[in-house]
Amino acid sequence: MKSSILVVAISGLLTGAFPPEMMAMFSDIEARQVPSTDAAQKLSRDRTNCGPTPCSGFNAKEQLVSTSGQNAYASPKAGQIRGPCPGLNAAANHGYLSRSGVTTIPETIAGLSAAFGMSPELSAFLAAYAVIFVGNPLLGTWSIGGPPPSSILTGGLLGGAQGISYSHNVYEGDASIGRKDAYLNNGDAHSLDIKRFTEVYALGLKDDRYTLDMFAQDFLKKSQQSIATNPYYFAAPFSGTLVAPVAYNFVINLMSNHSASEPSGYLDGYNFKQFFGVSGDYPNFKWLKGQERIPENWYRRPSTNQYGIANGFLDFATNFAAYPDSLKLGGNTNGVNTYVGVNLSDLTGGAYNADDLLSLKTGKAACFYAQLAQVLVPDAALPLVGELAAILRLVNKWIKPITGSWDCPFIGQYDQTLFNQFPGYKYRPKGPATNYMKQ
Repeated sequence: MKSSILVVAISGLLTGAFPPEMMAMFSDIEARQVPSTDAAQKLSRDRTNCGPTPCSGFNAKEQLVSTSGQNAYASPKAGQIRGPCPGLNAAANHGYLSRSGVTTIPETIAGLSAAFGMSPELSAFLAAYAVIFVGNPLLGTWSIGGPPPSSILTGGLLGGAQGISYSHNVYEGDASIGRKDAYLNNGDAHSLDIKRFTEVYALGLKDDRYTLDMFAQDFLKKSQQSIATNPYYFAAPFSGTLVAPVAYNFVINLMSNHSASEPSGYLDGYNFKQFFGVSGDYPNFKWLKGQERIPENWYRRPSTNQYGIANGFLDFATNFAAYPDSLKLGGNTNGVNTYVGVNLSDLTGGAYNADDLLSLKTGKAACFYAQLAQVLVPDAALPLVGELAAILRLVNKWIKPITGSWDCPFIGQYDQTLFNQFPGYKYRPKGPATNYMKQ
């Protein structure tokens, strides 16, 4: 079955609204087993920079991203927050997100759609998760970096609106494309490591091109490096198993430049450096802290093929099927090279297993992560009834609809005690209070 058909079917699974002619195809998808490694690696290599479904056609007027007027680049000023995600930093530096670095779910949806072509349901899910766990549920805000000045008033489930810079093992995790593991960097999980960037940049030197398959292999390499060097390495269900590998996919799918000759896009070294705030020529790079920007004359993916949950989970599943050793749920138990995995079936009381994430049945993977975001809400730990009500409203509005009307397996038991064997599980670094501004 062609990947484009898979995406249409999976989109139906997520929305509960696929056409009748897809019903027969749906039963075929459900019957599929985890593909062979060789087949999955070919599928991985064959993906374009628009993911499994190529972007057809090019509309220069519609796809050109403005970098002038209200979207002109400006370095962050004192008090304006920037954090670990180069795409979010670039969006804030160009006014697609609030230049303050503290944003809302509606602004996230509009800004990431205009700047990158991310779909509303995907940006809403990621933003809602950030508001709930590391943001301010009462105000509906979240920080793209460290704590905003008002964080002492109220906060997310971790006890304060600390932002994604300080969300280790909750939102961000180990084995990043450009950041050192927090434990190996004095608790700093949000600063770009120029050596790490240089290593991944070198992968595309031959053709001045970067691809999804190239980055999928790099994620496997980075995971293995973390296990071998970080005694506190830990891959949590959301931050480690989902967000860490998906961030690699985001770079390709959302930072590639599109043109009439290459409607599915290409990412070259120049654009890679611009988005990551890096200057200089290989290998003599310099990181310009907080200076990430959208390149001039840059064209995002088309609105007819926004990057959404269906695309994201199919890329996610393809990576893991092609390179199954990169699927990590667990961590080091007693120093480096002591990795032990957690059985997903044991964790979820039999509701899900690893094949649900390795296979191309991505509707089931979407079910798992949407439900995970809900079962992680510790109702009893919330000190204020108002906060609980606000969080439940966010869950009902932005997270539950992801699975549509599909009959997801129910997680009756989510046994987090399985993580107690990992020193990195409870590691909550704060790192330096940088909140980057122009140096």
